[in-house]
Amino acid sequence: MSYSMYEVVFGSLFHDIGKVLQRAFDRPVDVAGQDYDLESTLCPLNKEGRYTHRHVLFTEAFFELMNRQGLQLPKGVNLAAVGKIAAYHHKPDGCDFSVAAAWMCALGDRFSAGMERRCEEDAGRSIRSYKTTPLSCLFDELILDENRLGTPGAHSYSLELLNPEDETSLIPLLRPQDGIIRELPSRYLEVWQAFLRDFKSIAQRSELGVQLFEEALLGLLERTTWAVPSSTVDLPDISLYDHSRITAAIASCLFRYHDERGEIDDVNAIKDMESPKFRFVAGDLSGIQGTLLKLASQGVKSVNKILRARSFLLGAIAESATLQLLEALRLPLCCIIQQAGGRFLVLVPATEETDGVVESLRNKWDRQLLENYTGTLALNVALTEPFAGSDFSAERFGTVMARLGQSVEEAKQTPLSHCDQGVMKREFPLDCSCSACGIRPAERLYGDEARCPTCQKEVETGSRLVRANLVLWGRNLPGTCHPVDVLGLDLALLDREALPNLDGVLSIRKTLHFKSSLPWSMRYLANHIPIFKREQDLRDPRYKIDQDESETPVVGDPKTFAHIAAEATELHHDGTMRGRPYLGLLKADVDYLGFLFQYGLRRTVMNDDRFTLSRLAQLSRMMDLYFTGYLKGLLHREFPDTYTVYAGGDDLLLIGPWTKMLELAWRIHETFRAYTGHNPNITLSAGLTLLKASHPVNRAIKEAEVFLETAKEAAGGQGTVRNRICALMAKPLPWDRYKEKLQDASWVIEQMQGENAVSTGFVYHIMKIASDAEAVAEGQVLKADWRARLAYHLSRNIKGYDDADKKRRVVQWLERLGLDNQLKLTKDYSNLYEWRLPLEIALYRNRR
Repeated sequence: MSYSMYEVVFGSLFHDIGKVLQRAFDRPVDVAGQDYDLESTLCPLNKEGRYTHRHVLFTEAFFELMNRQGLQLPKGVNLAAVGKIAAYHHKPDGCDFSVAAAWMCALGDRFSAGMERRCEEDAGRSIRSYKTTPLSCLFDELILDENRLGTPGAHSYSLELLNPEDETSLIPLLRPQDGIIRELPSRYLEVWQAFLRDFKSIAQRSELGVQLFEEALLGLLERTTWAVPSSTVDLPDISLYDHSRITAAIASCLFRYHDERGEIDDVNAIKDMESPKFRFVAGDLSGIQGTLLKLASQGVKSVNKILRARSFLLGAIAESATLQLLEALRLPLCCIIQQAGGRFLVLVPATEETDGVVESLRNKWDRQLLENYTGTLALNVALTEPFAGSDFSAERFGTVMARLGQSVEEAKQTPLSHCDQGVMKREFPLDCSCSACGIRPAERLYGDEARCPTCQKEVETGSRLVRANLVLWGRNLPGTCHPVDVLGLDLALLDREALPNLDGVLSIRKTLHFKSSLPWSMRYLANHIPIFKREQDLRDPRYKIDQDESETPVVGDPKTFAHIAAEATELHHDGTMRGRPYLGLLKADVDYLGFLFQYGLRRTVMNDDRFTLSRLAQLSRMMDLYFTGYLKGLLHREFPDTYTVYAGGDDLLLIGPWTKMLELAWRIHETFRAYTGHNPNITLSAGLTLLKASHPVNRAIKEAEVFLETAKEAAGGQGTVRNRICALMAKPLPWDRYKEKLQDASWVIEQMQGENAVSTGFVYHIMKIASDAEAVAEGQVLKADWRARLAYHLSRNIKGYDDADKKRRVVQWLERLGLDNQLKLTKDYSNLYEWRLPLEIALYRNRR
């Protein structure tokens, strides 16, 4: 019987929707379907002769509900066919619509789970256990070295609708000892009601084509089923959302593979798990750092707009590439396995067409990137060798991913290799280079600025990005949308739902807080910037420090770097403003994430491997969600004066008042640890530097990058370490000691104020002695008198109300410095050099 790819795709996306209903209701008839009289038709029998996998009865009930309520799928997609494919995925040979189509869904289900389907959750278990088992935290499964790093705990998620900016919903909680949460059935009912409400909205939009319908459905499934375990047997650590989308991706590739070979109804060919039917296409954008920092000079106008737009557009290049790849191969959106941080991974069929399409797109993308970025940026595209369905098993999937990694590394060695020109010939119509990047030819004047098309596109995008509520991709979008070209596709950022005709639109996604008429899929934009929220903000006395701003801001305007820097000053009790008006630039990333993903799910016992495609997809999605979602919420709540240059994938770059950035660095570490279940195998390192508002940002970014590398480098350059921060030219510190130094800095500031306060010179001299102590630790014995000089310095310069008070203050300083009354080190570090950080902080904050 004839069937379409999207009937297989939607059947696969809905195949386990019955698990939500089974956990929310007692019987299928409560949903609107038939009762258990379909057991013999849909459910397989176990060895004891009992029917299992009863969730398919609830899946059937879902489609019966759709029929009763008149809900439709997109034009050309047969609802009855989709229902049959979904409901028969555990008994595909009995499907009375198409056995072949049902087998595609069934194999997608098995391959997605890594062949782990051992038994059914409602068989031989407590009647309530599968209803009350929460989703386990997948981060707990990442283990590299338990002996050296420690063993993760056991955590699980509460069942809520996805809101990545919320303070608590994405933070896993300690798993109950009995492994169950008794209120889960009522939460499942709430999840189902939210799903049904928004699904009705989608199903009633007849103008949506299959791709926009699929995108909206994927967004709805993510929002409602991200914390629903796809199985409560053994390890309930894969979400229903990730399992369903990977099932659909595999099934769609099976359809395309067998359709090209004329085997669309050949059940035996479809069931063959040893023939190589699949491939991965991976993309990795290289040159991001260099491209981001291409600024002509210190005085580039609109530098904040350019930076935020540039980082967004660099990520958008990978988005554009995946959409074009799917369009060319006629594949659904669910085939995008990973997409974050300038990288993507797409599952494709191993057809003859695939080679030609990938090669053609490589040629096109190389030429466009060379034209727009003059060789600084390259999209390295790798196509793996074909692999079989059996290679999705946990025991064999690691080999597939190792080959993928090798293909990507090989592609990186030949960037832009598909361009057939060596020297680029460029005309300079205005006889000057771009005033923003300083490299490409300026082609037009914009006021008194001469810019190239690429930089002008960034200025315009930077203005719209802050207020963007909808992100559109398409071809030939109308000029009213102000589209910009990104690698051959139109990208538009809209602040309201004034949508054009949907012809030519490939993707529509909304930002989190936008109230749209349709529950579009979410686009998590790390676009937080400080703005003037109230009239009194404009009159803040600290802004008098800024003497160079010619424009007068109004409420709603973004704050300039000069305003943000001024936030670092503090009003002292004597009425004076104190502190340096500096910016802090924070760069951080997850330690060795590629290695962690490649090996963290491996186990020494072969049958205990956790390395499956669904887990890999879920880990990537959840990691990116911290940087694009949770971090944005943290900035909104606690650090509103922070400027986001970029955040996504596994790294971030933020700018803010330097005093706040010191605190933010710790909060990022603290919340990231909580977000990943305090797994000692998953850590984050950071570099933090200071700069003046007028200082070239690109130089500061390079300095922060050096600090970040220093934080990861072991002493003497011998090997690498992790889980540290290098801030303000000080030595790298483990995070717990960094927190201690922030507390020490506050204590020093207290000593520099009030009666009997120590002087700035006193603090400087302590810093000099600390530096000498470090030199002695490194073998410079000529400075070994630092203890004597410290004792004299403290005795001479510390004042008190009387001798007893003075002695108490001296002892306080010694204890803070980690010394006993004999000036011997008492703490677990070998010198005083760690005191450079708190002393620098105190000096900078106390300057008039």
